Amino acid sequence: MLTKTKVLEFVFEAIKKLNIDASEDAMSKIAATYTEPQFGDYSTNAALILAKEAKMKPLDLAGQIIENLDQSLFEQVEIAGPGFINFKLKTEELLKGIGKELGKMTSSSKEKILLEYFQPNIAKPLHIGHLRTAIIGDAIKRLLLYSGAKVESDTHMGDWGTQFGYLIMAYKKHGAVDDKIYAKLNAQAEADPKLHDEAKEEFSRLEKGDDENRKIWQEIVATSVEEFLKINDLMDILPFDHHWPESFYEDKMPKVIESLKKKKLLVESQGAQVVNLEDANLGFAIMIKSDGSTTYLLRDMATFIYRAGLGFEKQLYVVDSRQSNHFAQMFEILKRLGVTKDAHKNAHLSYGYISFKGQALSTRKGNMVLANDVIVQMEEKVAQIIQEKNPDLKDKSNAVKAISKGALKYYDLSHNRNSDYEFNWDDALDFNGNSGPYLQYVYARLSSILRKETGKGSVKENVEISATERQVMFELTKFNDMVEDGLKDYLPNLFANYLYQLAGLLNKFYHESPVIKETDKAKKQFRLRLVTAGREVFGKGLELLGIEPLEEM
Repeated sequence: MLTKTKVLEFVFEAIKKLNIDASEDAMSKIAATYTEPQFGDYSTNAALILAKEAKMKPLDLAGQIIENLDQSLFEQVEIAGPGFINFKLKTEELLKGIGKELGKMTSSSKEKILLEYFQPNIAKPLHIGHLRTAIIGDAIKRLLLYSGAKVESDTHMGDWGTQFGYLIMAYKKHGAVDDKIYAKLNAQAEADPKLHDEAKEEFSRLEKGDDENRKIWQEIVATSVEEFLKINDLMDILPFDHHWPESFYEDKMPKVIESLKKKKLLVESQGAQVVNLEDANLGFAIMIKSDGSTTYLLRDMATFIYRAGLGFEKQLYVVDSRQSNHFAQMFEILKRLGVTKDAHKNAHLSYGYISFKGQALSTRKGNMVLANDVIVQMEEKVAQIIQEKNPDLKDKSNAVKAISKGALKYYDLSHNRNSDYEFNWDDALDFNGNSGPYLQYVYARLSSILRKETGKGSVKENVEISATERQVMFELTKFNDMVEDGLKDYLPNLFANYLYQLAGLLNKFYHESPVIKETDKAKKQFRLRLVTAGREVFGKGLELLGIEPLEEM
């Protein structure tokens, strides 16, 4: 498949023949973009960028670039506006494209990437926010793997911290804990601050190795981890490559403290050990609290250093936006320690909040929307819709689960991860709108056509094709570029939007152009091949979002 990168190669070759003394900065600003169908397929700003350095008018330079351009793949190359160059591919090149299988991309980067997502806290039940980090992280991992990147995932579950003081305290008093105990205890602590001090003391004993507290902690963690990892099956999340929880770094934190002391970064403030980052407008970063217990920040630093020691050159964190200052502090301290030099290699991939009926989620106060409740309710609604629309559907149980997961995933991934949004059941389950079920329906419709006849024969180059059919062919060539766009800033919504646009075009195509009933053999064979290519590309796109392509709906 021809990509924007390949188009740029043609442009750069033409520029090279002109012997323009262009700076690296100018050359880096030259881009190839997609243009509106009425103008062509691609467009470049090369002449506008280089006109000053070439000492030419943009229109004149554009003309010279075209004269020196290899136009073998293009039906039309022309100047537009103040000096843009538009390209339109030859139809035979598009026809060749739909005859090829979708190829996995080959990443030019050899970096080893650690992607951290789905970090539930053992002390809290799973809520819709945990679903969001799992869905976003899983989609990014799938896109990275397809791109050829070397990526491994880690959950880094929260099995350490003051919240365990509350749970241990509850266990000692009641002999057991349930998934709402954390919220109950916090509510009680607001009325009686002594309970908070008691919880801090219980955690401090745990950190110091108290046998009783250690045994209670191990029992609570083992039960919770087993329950949390059901997310892989529950939401079709790829298996995690690593499960290094916070407690894994218990014996690795002292070395971090030693390093901070050697660099003279650690100072005392009101009995706590902190790093002063006020010169970077990041305040004071607490490493050890005044009661001697460690902080989440210190554990995260130990985590980063350990993983860097395993060869992970880039670490990405899919964590909600409330932790932005936390990661900014961590990256700044790691830079001052000399652990990381390139600040752009590592990133906090933040995401916003989901609300239901205008209420924000809060685990501490206990009014959060539980993940399992959302999944169950979604399945109930999907089952009802299927019963109304297609009561004779085969394997109805699997379809209900697949459509429910697809609806939840796509609704989330179609939003920019940085955005807050309110979950709307009607939009998520709109089988005719921008939704997971709609995308799954389009795939099922393509599959239905191919169950009647296959599209494996040859296609004649002189076959007559419509404007919509040509547009579908060109949209299919964008696939790898759209994966790259989704990974540029780790925004899966860009790829999700592409799939929605492709779905609309495919839907338009098979409504406009008869396939099975077409009497012209050449047209019929072409359309069958287009359905085959569309189904392959579209199915792969659904898989990269973690959505199951369904043969029937």
